[in-house]
Amino acid sequence: MESLNAQIVPSTVFFADAMLGRLARWLRMLGYDTAYEKDISDESLISRVVTEHRWLLTRDRYLAQRKVLRDHHTLIVSDHLQNQLRQLQSELRLDLDLSDKTASRCAACNSILKSIPHEKATSTVPAYVASLHRQFVQCSNCGRIYWPGTHWTHMLARLQELRTS
Repeated sequence: MESLNAQIVPSTVFFADAMLGRLARWLRMLGYDTAYEKDISDESLISRVVTEHRWLLTRDRYLAQRKVLRDHHTLIVSDHLQNQLRQLQSELRLDLDLSDKTASRCAACNSILKSIPHEKATSTVPAYVASLHRQFVQCSNCGRIYWPGTHWTHMLARLQELRTS
């Protein structure tokens, strides 16, 4: 772990390195602005972290040792998502609450999600989904549509487990 004392991140705007794609998607669904690129050089990643004032989340010890990133990163110690979230909750004091207010970012591209009328969603989503759900949100960038289905329920259960353990 980075330190025994909990860190307070100056902002909750993150950049997750190439080894943390799953964590990036979860943070986005939790409402955190989390940049992620699978194929990016260390130099480009560092440049974006610095110029965009992002907090780096990395599994790469060598990258974490760069002077320019000192006090601007968290070295993620586990390969397992549950432990990664637990580490961020503990060290960065991240709120891991999933609610209508926090589910505001696209899991795929990090853009803002906007509510859309049921009528608009019905022409795009499967008919059984449209018949079961009334609330839909759509990504303002890539156009993906999301709804509170079983995946949402599973995420809520995992987060509740994290908060109580």
